[in-house]
Amino acid sequence: MAKNKAPSQQEKIDAEAAISTVSRQVKFSVAEYPISLYVSRFKNDETDRYFVPKYQRKLAWKDQQKSEFIESLMIGLPVPFLFFYQTADGRMEIVDGSQRMRAIRAFLKEGLRLSDLALVPELNGFTFDDLPNDRRNKLEDVTIRTIVLDTATDPATRAEMFARINRSGTIANEAEIRRGSLPGPMTELIRELAESNEFIAMSPMSQKAADQREREELVTRFFAYLEGWNTPDGRFPNYRDRPKKYLYAYIASANEKAIADPNIVSDLRAEFLNMLVNVNNLFPNGFRKNSTANTVPRVRFEAIAVGTALAVRETPQVGVTAAEVAVKMEEKEFDRIVVSDGANVRKKLEDRIDLVRSIVLGQ
Repeated sequence: MAKNKAPSQQEKIDAEAAISTVSRQVKFSVAEYPISLYVSRFKNDETDRYFVPKYQRKLAWKDQQKSEFIESLMIGLPVPFLFFYQTADGRMEIVDGSQRMRAIRAFLKEGLRLSDLALVPELNGFTFDDLPNDRRNKLEDVTIRTIVLDTATDPATRAEMFARINRSGTIANEAEIRRGSLPGPMTELIRELAESNEFIAMSPMSQKAADQREREELVTRFFAYLEGWNTPDGRFPNYRDRPKKYLYAYIASANEKAIADPNIVSDLRAEFLNMLVNVNNLFPNGFRKNSTANTVPRVRFEAIAVGTALAVRETPQVGVTAAEVAVKMEEKEFDRIVVSDGANVRKKLEDRIDLVRSIVLGQ
């Protein structure tokens, strides 16, 4: 059929027949089991009753990804179905879900120590054995729904299903979730500034990062930390080392305030653009570590952007020079401080912002 030509009646008939033929090849049943049962049948990747097919065995989650999945199970977040294929000898090939299965096994049986958790950071450092007995029982009884493909499903279809499941779209990131669930003038301002020529020029990043709205994430953090620096309830109220919840709450509140007072948006826009001008004047590499860097680390951006803006709030006419800032940054070991280790810990966040603020103020 020609590329832009409408299908003929015979082509429509042939297409419908093809759909019916292929759909008959995909038969399945649905089951739901506690995670303890999955683990008991998955002692290793290859030889137990549940096994990982060869085309997936080289794939592996990092400990942080495993930890986040365990955290999801413990707090009751919905998790995706598992997809199995029952072989002729009654074993279960894991078509999709091997990383989740490995994460469960790692925590329940292999001593995985949870790390880098965002929603319940209090669990960082815990192994399964460290949990109280009732919490271990509850976790083992959490169920996951499973789709079991019939033995009539051929290997090519199973492999194609795995490929499509793992490439069909991307998981919504935090910026996308906030944009979709928190519409309002502040959300729109963040989008506008993230797409501004001025900010794009000062925030080099890969196209993938840009497409995932990393610039919106940076702008959101700027306003949330700037506005949260000095409030009637103290600094960064309810932050608790959990930026996801803090940023979400900030945008919700900022949208309400901006609706009540439209001048807030114009004032914040001006402050952000003025911050960019000052950073450009005082930091030769902008938010980058050096002149050849093609990324903007969040921790570095937060420190420089918010610290500069806070200094300008105190002294609108900055008296230091770029050369003086560079000397101070080196003296105070700024590059060592803005590392990702413990990046979301409140004390470290405050310290790196305050360091830049004091440098720009000439202190």
